[in-house]
Amino acid sequence: MVFDPDVFTEFRYLAAHIDRASARVDFDFELAGPSRTEVFRETVTFTPVRADRDVDWLRVEGLVAILGAVIGLSYYKAAAPQRYVISQGGITAAGVSYLTTVLSKGLAEFAFRNELPGLLEPEIVVTGGASPEFPAESHVTPDGDPLVPIGGGKDSVVTVELLAAARMHPVQFAVNPNQVIFRVGRVKGHPVIPATREIDERLLELNSEGALNGHVPVTAINSLISLVQARIIGLGPVVMSLEASASEATLVWDGVEVNHQWSKSEEAEGLLHDMLGPQAGLSAGAYFSLLRPYSELKIARYFSGLREYHPVITSCNRAFRRGVDDARWCANCDKCRFIFLILSPFLPASALIRMFAANLLDDSRQIEGYRSLLGLAEHRPFECVGEQAESMVALTWIAHQEDWKKSVVVTALVSEIPELLTPHPELEAQVLGHRDGICGMPGGYEHLGAILA
Repeated sequence: MVFDPDVFTEFRYLAAHIDRASARVDFDFELAGPSRTEVFRETVTFTPVRADRDVDWLRVEGLVAILGAVIGLSYYKAAAPQRYVISQGGITAAGVSYLTTVLSKGLAEFAFRNELPGLLEPEIVVTGGASPEFPAESHVTPDGDPLVPIGGGKDSVVTVELLAAARMHPVQFAVNPNQVIFRVGRVKGHPVIPATREIDERLLELNSEGALNGHVPVTAINSLISLVQARIIGLGPVVMSLEASASEATLVWDGVEVNHQWSKSEEAEGLLHDMLGPQAGLSAGAYFSLLRPYSELKIARYFSGLREYHPVITSCNRAFRRGVDDARWCANCDKCRFIFLILSPFLPASALIRMFAANLLDDSRQIEGYRSLLGLAEHRPFECVGEQAESMVALTWIAHQEDWKKSVVVTALVSEIPELLTPHPELEAQVLGHRDGICGMPGGYEHLGAILA
């Protein structure tokens, strides 16, 4: 059967069923139209609480309600109808406002790449009306050990190390972790706990039949999963590792910014802060990014000194595809190119080549990819890479380093952009400076990022 998106007139978020004993949540959704209905169930299973621990289920339920609405975007996008109906209770006006923006901006790349008329702005209908909000006086900042979502790459490693250096006890957390994540998480012996997402196989079948497909705001989903997990087991704040660079747009489409990393951006973090209080009774300090004021290049400089992690980290997204349990750098994608570049000023060539099992800067096949990172292509890559300015600064530095200046990529780019041989102190100050951003860090955390300065 060929999938026709136009057959469906609305998407329905039907229910979220919480099994408190097993810490399992089943989310039910539908795509519906006059002649066809598709039914989906997604399951998220959290690490459960000890039997003797009390759980603040009221706040967990508030988080689960909005989590289901955002998870639903994975199924909504199959047809992207003009109506999004929420039957599940517990969604507040703040939750609807949050969902409206996450749907529009978090699916902006999806809309662009599927050649839709513009950003998605469906009518969002909460059957029965919005639920009451948590009053401001009830908002709390959780105390206890921080929960740190990890992904197998350098950024979360830096966050964990900064917290540990401050004599905190980070609890590492991952959604559907594979062997790469466990290997990185166990380097220093900090605990690693998992949650699992089981996406309905029917969605994958529909994709093969021609359903609309594309990028969804994964960080928004995983952030909410992390918040639920922290509340179930009674931990402190969720401490993210989202850097300043994530806020730069990938391209501008008919006057609208499209950002592959939008759900990692400062704007997305601020929206989540604004929603957490009324929707779940949590203050902004329940969720924040420790690395928000810093660029990827600055974080890479700090990470370069954490040598015990060098043999095990992997940021290549191909290592985290569905069905892949253990992989390393592919050495032929935008993410690999960017990470290799921003580490190159701080590590000897021999060490970096050993880490990647390849020399990406001495491979002519990589030149076009590096041109894209510098902004010389039609637009920046649809990938989690840093700002054009960071790539420019890193290349300017290595154009003067013996290890790299004669490599194929550097030679080609210097020939095309002679300015790479000229220092750019203003650009360096921009990239390496502290970026003022949103607040929300509770007491005891504000000074930690200063170690990167």
